[in-house]
Amino acid sequence: MGNKLNFEQSLARLTEISTAMNNSNLELEESLKLYGEAVGLIDICKRRIESAKLEVTRIEGTEQK
Repeated sequence: MGNKLNFEQSLARLTEISTAMNNSNLELEESLKLYGEAVGLIDICKRRIESAKLEVTRIEGTEQK
């Protein structure tokens, strides 16, 4: 996966991981692998949200001048 995914793709993959972890009897190793992937995807989403907030702030600041 990695940082090549955009926000929407990351969110969709998080949904898939959540469903898999909630609806099946995964082995411990597979659960840990998915959990690690989810943590990375959450980080991608958080960074994209923060970037979007900064962009909105910049736009609003530009329009108020």
